[in-house]
Amino acid sequence: MKTVFSGIQPTGIVHLGNLLGAINNWAKISKEESNNYFCIVDLHSLTSLPKRNELNSSIVSTSKALFSSGIDLNNSIIYLQSDLPQHSYLSWILSSYCQIGELQRMTQFKEKSSSHGTHAGLFTYPILMAADILIHKANEVPVGEDQTQHLELTRNIAERFNNYFGDVFPIPEKTGNSIAKRVMSLRHPDKKMSKSADDLNGTVYISDSKDEIMKKFKSSVTDSESEIRYDTESKQGISNLLEIYSSINNISIDDSEKEFSNSQYGEFKIAVGESVVNFLNPIQENFNEYSDEKVLDTLKENATKANESADKTISVVKEAIGLN
Repeated sequence: MKTVFSGIQPTGIVHLGNLLGAINNWAKISKEESNNYFCIVDLHSLTSLPKRNELNSSIVSTSKALFSSGIDLNNSIIYLQSDLPQHSYLSWILSSYCQIGELQRMTQFKEKSSSHGTHAGLFTYPILMAADILIHKANEVPVGEDQTQHLELTRNIAERFNNYFGDVFPIPEKTGNSIAKRVMSLRHPDKKMSKSADDLNGTVYISDSKDEIMKKFKSSVTDSESEIRYDTESKQGISNLLEIYSSINNISIDDSEKEFSNSQYGEFKIAVGESVVNFLNPIQENFNEYSDEKVLDTLKENATKANESADKTISVVKEAIGLN
Protein backbone atom coordinates (compact mmCIF):
# COMPACT_ATOMS: atom_id res chain seq x y z
CA MET A 1 0.00 0.00 0.00
CA LYS A 2 1.32 3.43 -0.93
CA THR A 3 2.16 6.07 1.67
CA VAL A 4 1.26 9.72 1.13
CA PHE A 5 2.75 12.69 2.98
CA SER A 6 2.07 16.39 2.74
CA GLY A 7 2.34 19.37 5.06
CA ILE A 8 1.06 22.88 5.65
CA GLN A 9 2.61 25.71 7.60
CA PRO A 10 0.50 27.23 10.40
CA THR A 11 1.00 30.86 9.45
CA GLY A 12 -2.17 32.91 9.85
CA ILE A 13 -5.72 31.94 8.93
CA VAL A 14 -6.30 29.23 6.31
CA HIS A 15 -7.57 30.70 3.04
CA LEU A 16 -9.18 29.57 -0.21
CA GLY A 17 -5.80 29.06 -1.86
CA ASN A 18 -4.82 26.54 0.82
CA LEU A 19 -8.12 24.71 0.46
CA LEU A 20 -8.20 24.47 -3.34
CA GLY A 21 -4.47 24.16 -3.86
CA ALA A 22 -3.71 21.52 -1.25
CA ILE A 23 -6.29 20.58 1.36
CA ASN A 24 -9.05 19.73 -1.11
CA ASN A 25 -6.62 17.32 -2.77
CA TRP A 26 -5.84 15.77 0.60
CA ALA A 27 -9.54 15.14 1.17
CA LYS A 28 -9.74 13.28 -2.16
CA ILE A 29 -6.58 11.30 -1.46
CA SER A 30 -7.83 10.31 1.99
CA LYS A 31 -10.66 8.35 0.37
CA GLU A 32 -8.14 6.16 -1.48
CA GLU A 33 -6.45 3.00 -0.26
CA SER A 34 -3.27 4.51 1.17
CA ASN A 35 -1.47 5.41 4.38
CA ASN A 36 -1.95 9.16 4.69
CA TYR A 37 0.11 11.51 6.85
CA PHE A 38 -0.90 15.18 6.80
CA CYS A 39 1.33 17.34 8.95
CA ILE A 40 1.08 20.83 10.43
CA VAL A 41 4.73 21.76 9.94
CA ASP A 42 5.11 24.20 12.81
CA LEU A 43 8.92 23.93 12.90
CA HIS A 44 9.05 25.30 9.37
CA SER A 45 6.99 28.30 10.38
CA LEU A 46 9.76 29.32 12.80
CA THR A 47 11.77 30.50 9.80
CA SER A 48 9.48 33.54 9.58
CA LEU A 49 10.18 34.36 13.26
CA PRO A 50 6.53 34.41 14.42
CA LYS A 51 5.38 35.81 17.74
CA ARG A 52 4.56 33.18 20.37
CA ASN A 53 0.82 33.88 20.66
CA GLU A 54 0.40 34.17 16.90
CA LEU A 55 2.07 30.82 16.30
CA ASN A 56 -0.07 29.04 18.90
CA SER A 57 -3.25 30.56 17.47
CA SER A 58 -2.25 29.63 13.92
CA ILE A 59 -1.54 26.02 14.92
CA VAL A 60 -5.01 25.64 16.41
CA SER A 61 -6.74 27.42 13.51
CA THR A 62 -4.92 25.41 10.84
CA SER A 63 -5.65 22.15 12.66
CA LYS A 64 -9.35 22.99 12.89
CA ALA A 65 -9.40 23.70 9.16
CA LEU A 66 -7.83 20.33 8.37
CA PHE A 67 -10.19 18.43 10.67
CA SER A 68 -13.16 20.25 9.07
CA SER A 69 -12.24 20.05 5.40
CA GLY A 70 -13.58 16.62 4.49
CA ILE A 71 -10.37 14.65 5.02
CA ASP A 72 -11.24 11.07 6.04
CA LEU A 73 -9.98 11.08 9.62
CA ASN A 74 -10.31 7.30 9.84
CA ASN A 75 -7.85 6.84 6.99
CA SER A 76 -5.48 9.73 7.71
CA ILE A 77 -3.19 10.89 10.49
CA ILE A 78 -3.13 14.66 10.98
CA TYR A 79 -0.42 15.60 13.44
CA LEU A 80 1.92 18.35 14.61
CA GLN A 81 5.49 18.20 13.34
CA SER A 82 7.05 19.31 16.64
CA ASP A 83 5.34 16.41 18.43
CA LEU A 84 7.65 14.03 16.55
CA PRO A 85 11.32 14.77 17.30
CA GLN A 86 12.23 12.14 14.70
CA HIS A 87 11.70 14.79 12.00
CA SER A 88 14.56 16.91 13.34
CA TYR A 89 16.71 13.84 14.09
CA LEU A 90 16.45 12.61 10.53
CA SER A 91 17.00 16.12 9.17
CA TRP A 92 20.41 16.26 10.88
CA ILE A 93 21.42 12.90 9.42
CA LEU A 94 20.26 13.88 5.92
CA SER A 95 22.16 17.18 6.03
CA SER A 96 25.37 15.25 5.36
CA TYR A 97 23.89 14.04 2.07
CA CYS A 98 22.91 17.49 0.80
CA GLN A 99 25.29 19.91 -0.90
CA ILE A 100 25.48 23.62 0.01
CA GLY A 101 25.20 24.48 -3.67
CA GLU A 102 21.84 22.70 -3.82
CA LEU A 103 20.50 24.82 -0.97
CA GLN A 104 21.83 28.01 -2.54
CA ARG A 105 19.84 27.28 -5.70
CA MET A 106 16.51 27.11 -3.87
CA THR A 107 14.38 29.94 -5.28
CA GLN A 108 12.22 30.19 -2.15
CA PHE A 109 15.32 30.93 -0.06
CA LYS A 110 16.15 33.80 -2.37
CA GLU A 111 12.56 35.11 -2.27
CA LYS A 112 11.98 34.79 1.48
CA SER A 113 15.40 35.98 2.64
CA SER A 114 14.49 39.50 1.54
CA SER A 115 11.76 39.66 4.20
CA HIS A 116 12.97 37.19 6.84
CA GLY A 117 16.74 37.64 6.60
CA THR A 118 19.37 35.11 5.58
CA HIS A 119 19.42 33.04 8.77
CA ALA A 120 20.47 29.41 8.79
CA GLY A 121 16.97 28.08 9.50
CA LEU A 122 15.64 29.50 6.23
CA PHE A 123 18.68 28.20 4.37
CA THR A 124 18.49 24.63 5.66
CA TYR A 125 14.74 24.13 5.95
CA PRO A 126 14.55 22.19 2.63
CA ILE A 127 16.52 19.44 4.41
CA LEU A 128 13.89 19.34 7.17
CA MET A 129 11.25 19.15 4.46
CA ALA A 130 13.08 16.15 3.00
CA ALA A 131 13.06 14.54 6.45
CA ASP A 132 9.32 15.24 6.77
CA ILE A 133 8.68 13.28 3.58
CA LEU A 134 11.13 10.46 4.20
CA ILE A 135 10.36 9.87 7.89
CA HIS A 136 7.26 7.88 6.86
CA LYS A 137 8.89 6.56 3.66
CA ALA A 138 6.31 8.36 1.53
CA ASN A 139 5.86 7.22 -2.07
CA GLU A 140 3.68 10.15 -3.09
CA VAL A 141 3.75 13.82 -2.13
CA PRO A 142 0.90 16.13 -3.22
CA VAL A 143 2.58 19.55 -3.38
CA GLY A 144 2.04 22.83 -5.19
CA GLU A 145 4.16 24.15 -8.03
CA ASP A 146 6.12 26.34 -5.60
CA GLN A 147 7.37 23.24 -3.75
CA THR A 148 8.43 21.21 -6.79
CA GLN A 149 12.07 22.26 -6.44
CA HIS A 150 12.13 21.14 -2.80
CA LEU A 151 10.68 17.75 -3.71
CA GLU A 152 13.39 17.33 -6.34
CA LEU A 153 15.97 18.02 -3.64
CA THR A 154 14.30 15.38 -1.45
CA ARG A 155 14.58 12.87 -4.28
CA ASN A 156 18.26 13.72 -4.74
CA ILE A 157 18.97 13.30 -1.02
CA ALA A 158 17.12 9.97 -0.89
CA GLU A 159 18.96 8.65 -3.96
CA ARG A 160 22.31 9.80 -2.56
CA PHE A 161 21.60 8.12 0.79
CA ASN A 162 20.49 4.93 -0.96
CA ASN A 163 23.68 4.89 -3.03
CA TYR A 164 25.65 4.75 0.22
CA PHE A 165 23.48 2.37 2.24
CA GLY A 166 21.13 0.45 -0.05
CA ASP A 167 17.43 0.90 -0.69
CA VAL A 168 16.48 2.55 2.60
CA PHE A 169 14.10 5.18 1.20
CA PRO A 170 11.58 5.02 -1.64
CA ILE A 171 12.03 7.85 -4.16
CA PRO A 172 8.89 9.98 -3.68
CA GLU A 173 6.82 11.13 -6.63
CA LYS A 174 4.92 14.38 -6.97
CA THR A 175 1.14 14.08 -7.26
CA GLY A 176 -1.75 16.52 -7.38
CA ASN A 177 -4.68 16.95 -9.74
CA SER A 178 -6.33 20.14 -8.56
CA ILE A 179 -7.38 22.48 -11.37
CA ALA A 180 -6.61 25.49 -9.19
CA LYS A 181 -3.01 24.54 -8.58
CA ARG A 182 -2.11 28.06 -7.55
CA VAL A 183 -4.97 30.34 -6.53
CA MET A 184 -4.08 33.96 -7.14
CA SER A 185 -5.04 37.11 -5.23
CA LEU A 186 -8.40 38.64 -6.17
CA ARG A 187 -6.84 42.12 -6.03
CA HIS A 188 -3.43 41.28 -7.50
CA PRO A 189 -3.98 38.33 -9.88
CA ASP A 190 -0.31 38.26 -10.78
CA LYS A 191 0.51 37.24 -7.19
CA LYS A 192 -0.36 34.12 -5.20
CA MET A 193 -3.26 34.37 -2.74
CA SER A 194 -1.57 34.92 0.60
CA LYS A 195 -2.16 34.95 4.34
CA SER A 196 -0.31 38.26 4.42
CA ALA A 197 -2.02 41.22 6.07
CA ASP A 198 -1.01 43.23 2.99
CA ASP A 199 -3.67 41.50 0.87
CA LEU A 200 -6.76 41.25 3.09
CA ASN A 201 -9.18 42.19 0.30
CA GLY A 202 -7.56 39.85 -2.20
CA THR A 203 -7.67 36.78 0.04
CA VAL A 204 -10.74 34.74 0.99
CA TYR A 205 -10.32 33.36 4.50
CA ILE A 206 -12.05 30.35 6.00
CA SER A 207 -13.40 32.73 8.66
CA ASP A 208 -14.98 35.19 6.19
CA SER A 209 -18.74 35.71 6.27
CA LYS A 210 -20.93 35.36 3.17
CA ASP A 211 -21.13 39.13 2.79
CA GLU A 212 -17.35 39.50 3.08
CA ILE A 213 -16.76 36.79 0.48
CA MET A 214 -19.24 38.27 -2.00
CA LYS A 215 -17.79 41.76 -1.54
CA LYS A 216 -14.29 40.47 -2.32
CA PHE A 217 -15.40 38.71 -5.48
CA LYS A 218 -17.52 41.60 -6.72
CA SER A 219 -14.51 43.90 -6.39
CA SER A 220 -12.01 41.41 -7.82
CA VAL A 221 -9.64 42.82 -10.44
CA THR A 222 -10.22 41.67 -14.03
CA ASP A 223 -9.53 43.63 -17.25
CA SER A 224 -11.07 46.16 -19.63
CA GLU A 225 -12.43 43.53 -22.04
CA SER A 226 -15.78 41.74 -21.78
CA GLU A 227 -15.01 38.18 -22.93
CA ILE A 228 -14.78 35.42 -20.33
CA ARG A 229 -11.97 33.20 -21.55
CA TYR A 230 -8.91 31.55 -20.08
CA ASP A 231 -5.69 33.41 -20.85
CA THR A 232 -3.13 33.63 -18.05
CA GLU A 233 -1.06 36.19 -19.95
CA SER A 234 -3.56 38.92 -20.83
CA LYS A 235 -6.54 37.97 -18.61
CA GLN A 236 -5.01 36.94 -15.29
CA GLY A 237 -7.98 37.97 -13.16
CA ILE A 238 -10.59 36.20 -15.28
CA SER A 239 -8.36 33.13 -15.59
CA ASN A 240 -8.00 32.98 -11.81
CA LEU A 241 -11.78 33.14 -11.36
CA LEU A 242 -12.25 30.41 -13.97
CA GLU A 243 -9.78 28.17 -12.12
CA ILE A 244 -11.54 28.76 -8.79
CA TYR A 245 -14.98 28.05 -10.25
CA SER A 246 -13.79 24.96 -12.14
CA SER A 247 -12.00 23.52 -9.12
CA ILE A 248 -14.93 23.99 -6.76
CA ASN A 249 -17.45 22.53 -9.22
CA ASN A 250 -15.08 19.78 -10.40
CA ILE A 251 -15.45 20.67 -14.08
CA SER A 252 -12.95 21.59 -16.77
CA ILE A 253 -12.00 25.18 -17.52
CA ASP A 254 -13.39 24.68 -21.05
CA ASP A 255 -16.78 23.80 -19.57
CA SER A 256 -16.64 26.87 -17.32
CA GLU A 257 -15.84 29.08 -20.31
CA LYS A 258 -18.85 27.68 -22.20
CA GLU A 259 -21.13 28.15 -19.18
CA PHE A 260 -20.33 31.85 -18.99
CA SER A 261 -19.77 32.59 -22.68
CA ASN A 262 -22.73 35.00 -22.76
CA SER A 263 -22.29 36.45 -19.27
CA GLN A 264 -21.11 39.85 -18.17
CA TYR A 265 -18.14 40.15 -15.82
CA GLY A 266 -20.40 41.22 -12.96
CA GLU A 267 -22.61 38.15 -13.33
CA PHE A 268 -19.58 35.90 -13.54
CA LYS A 269 -18.03 37.33 -10.38
CA ILE A 270 -21.26 36.79 -8.45
CA ALA A 271 -21.53 33.18 -9.66
CA VAL A 272 -17.95 32.42 -8.59
CA GLY A 273 -18.51 34.11 -5.22
CA GLU A 274 -21.69 32.10 -4.60
CA SER A 275 -19.86 28.86 -5.46
CA VAL A 276 -17.15 29.73 -2.93
CA VAL A 277 -19.77 30.53 -0.27
CA ASN A 278 -21.47 27.16 -0.83
CA PHE A 279 -18.12 25.36 -0.83
CA LEU A 280 -16.99 26.96 2.43
CA ASN A 281 -20.30 26.70 4.31
CA PRO A 282 -20.01 23.06 5.52
CA ILE A 283 -16.31 23.55 6.28
CA GLN A 284 -17.09 26.63 8.37
CA GLU A 285 -19.86 24.78 10.25
CA ASN A 286 -17.50 21.92 11.12
CA PHE A 287 -14.73 24.39 11.99
CA ASN A 288 -16.89 26.10 14.60
CA GLU A 289 -17.77 22.80 16.27
CA TYR A 290 -14.14 22.12 17.27
CA SER A 291 -12.98 23.48 20.59
CA ASP A 292 -9.31 24.36 21.05
CA GLU A 293 -9.01 21.64 23.69
CA LYS A 294 -10.48 18.97 21.38
CA VAL A 295 -8.07 19.96 18.62
CA LEU A 296 -4.98 19.80 20.82
CA ASP A 297 -6.04 16.47 22.35
CA THR A 298 -6.61 14.97 18.90
CA LEU A 299 -3.21 16.17 17.72
CA LYS A 300 -1.53 14.45 20.67
CA GLU A 301 -3.41 11.21 19.99
CA ASN A 302 -2.45 11.33 16.31
CA ALA A 303 1.19 12.03 17.14
CA THR A 304 1.25 8.73 19.05
CA LYS A 305 0.05 6.96 15.91
CA ALA A 306 2.54 8.74 13.64
CA ASN A 307 5.32 8.03 16.10
CA GLU A 308 5.16 4.30 15.32
CA SER A 309 6.00 4.83 11.65
CA ALA A 310 8.70 7.41 12.42
CA ASP A 311 10.39 5.15 14.96
CA LYS A 312 10.60 2.32 12.44
CA THR A 313 12.29 4.58 9.90
CA ILE A 314 14.80 5.93 12.42
CA SER A 315 15.70 2.40 13.49
CA VAL A 316 16.37 1.37 9.89
CA VAL A 317 18.40 4.54 9.22
CA LYS A 318 20.50 4.15 12.37
CA GLU A 319 21.28 0.54 11.56
CA ALA A 320 22.16 1.44 7.98
CA ILE A 321 24.68 4.14 8.93
CA GLY A 322 26.09 2.31 11.95
CA LEU A 323 24.60 4.23 14.88
CA ASN A 324 23.04 1.12 16.44
